[in-house]
Amino acid sequence: MHPTIRKTSAAVAAVGALGLGGAAIAGAADKSGSTTQTRPQREALSAATAAKVKAAALDKVPGATVLRTEAGGPYGTAYHAHIKTSDGTLKVVLVDKDFKATEVQADRGRGRGGPGGGDHRGGPGAGEKALTGDTKEKVEAAVLAEYSGAKILRTETNGDSAAPYESHITTSAGKELEVLVGKDFKVVDAREHPARP
Repeated sequence: MHPTIRKTSAAVAAVGALGLGGAAIAGAADKSGSTTQTRPQREALSAATAAKVKAAALDKVPGATVLRTEAGGPYGTAYHAHIKTSDGTLKVVLVDKDFKATEVQADRGRGRGGPGGGDHRGGPGAGEKALTGDTKEKVEAAVLAEYSGAKILRTETNGDSAAPYESHITTSAGKELEVLVGKDFKVVDAREHPARP
């Protein structure tokens, strides 16, 4: 009789511990911030598709070197190509589903410094300008409302997506984020950048 009671008590305790652990994990997930995300890996292109995207990029920017081609991109574009221009500047060429290059943007890949590389601890990337006055105050107020206790590194126009503004911050937990803010001064997304040594 006693061994059975002990086994039952142990089983109840184990189930209770699992329930508490699950609640703690769920609570931690809730606090992580629903708008924070890391950038997803892009889908690899077939050789034939990659060749067409490359050709479109080179037609748009003659003399460039194509570093890689990928599916998707800003503004719902079908494909994009990362290139280095003849003067060494890194760019991204957006290519539509008909393999026509539609736009050339600064390549602001994570952690990439140098010309056009968007050093996230430095100044604004190519085509971006530091915000001032009332606009800066409203953008930063929106960011701090979402990320209480964060340190704002800089706030600027955003040249690579539909959100017109961005603020680079370090959260109270030490994460480096690029927070995107819409024209209505509401946070729409956040991209995490790896911490640098």
